[in-house]
Amino acid sequence: MPLKTHSIAAPYVDSDLQNRWWDFGADAIVNTNKHIRLTQDRPSQSGWLWSRIPLSVVNFEIEIEFKVDGKAHNMFGDGFAIWFTKERATFGPVFGSADKFTGLGIFFDTYANAKHSYKFPRVTAMLGDGQAEYDNGHDNAAGEVAGCSENFRRRDIPTKARVSYIKGRILQVKLQVQKEDEWVVCFETDQITLPSQPYLGFSALTGDVSDNHDIISVTASTLQLSKEYRDTQAPFVGSAGSGKGRRVQPRSGSSAAGWFLFILKIIGCLAFVAFVFAAYRTYSAQQSRRAW
Repeated sequence: MPLKTHSIAAPYVDSDLQNRWWDFGADAIVNTNKHIRLTQDRPSQSGWLWSRIPLSVVNFEIEIEFKVDGKAHNMFGDGFAIWFTKERATFGPVFGSADKFTGLGIFFDTYANAKHSYKFPRVTAMLGDGQAEYDNGHDNAAGEVAGCSENFRRRDIPTKARVSYIKGRILQVKLQVQKEDEWVVCFETDQITLPSQPYLGFSALTGDVSDNHDIISVTASTLQLSKEYRDTQAPFVGSAGSGKGRRVQPRSGSSAAGWFLFILKIIGCLAFVAFVFAAYRTYSAQQSRRAW
């Protein structure tokens, strides 16, 4: 089911240059024909786009078309973030938004501040508790819950991210960066539980290096789970950037309850058969007495 309150597309604003469901600010610029540009390809810029109301659904899918581009070929940055947090629209050092946040930040980082075994650009996730700080000097390597290295910058196709969340089960991030309609799983994890009713937001930051960071569209919808999925299916969970996965084992209590119900059904069927047989014997006996 579509979520109009958390979706946005061109022309982005009404005749009063406002949007009923979204706020934008700082250095963000709205081009009604193309995009919401969070930052231009200039040093020391920041911009943001935030939903006015929190997400009230617990299972959802958010698809974002974005574009990161600029003149530079070697030195560029810093990147942008997708937020699901209790706070909203507060400037700070974490891709243009406040540090010590409560909720989830998904970071599209294009500039490495330290040496790592993996490559940049990189997409990572961090779960904030309101106290933990983002370690910018080490690209938050210690605080990374999951992530993958994918070149989403300066692509010649529409670049997109799809965030799917099922409360208590899974957070999945897919990317379309190589070919249209070809989605790759960046990461899947069962280690993230969002706070209730988080705001959805986007922010970007440039420092000495810079890029254009554009949000082109946001399409939000609820995820409706079938009864079979709710009762029996365990979500598929992959390790960060590994391309491999594992099944989350169903709770043993649920399995035991299933066997108990199965046995009860068998007992009920046997009891019914016994009742029918006894009724038939009684009926046959009565008919025999009448014949005599």
